[in-house]
Amino acid sequence: MIDQRSEPRIALELAELVFCDSSGLNALVRLWKRAAAADGELVLVAPQARVTAALRRTGLDRFLRVCAAVPGNGGTGASPNAR
Repeated sequence: MIDQRSEPRIALELAELVFCDSSGLNALVRLWKRAAAADGELVLVAPQARVTAALRRTGLDRFLRVCAAVPGNGGTGASPNAR
């Protein structure tokens, strides 16, 4: 089934990202805001522990959706903070 939504749905696969500083976090926030402004969604897929820790330390884990696999793609599903 093809999703007919016109809103931007962005799944950003982060499994190989080992470092994310404030500039990287800022880029994620800007992308999240742009998607939300268009009634879309940004999902961070499979971030490594260091990236997840940075999201937690800054409180961004309360706003940015994090999943173990791409939602709706038959993967392992969403993390506990998924919306």
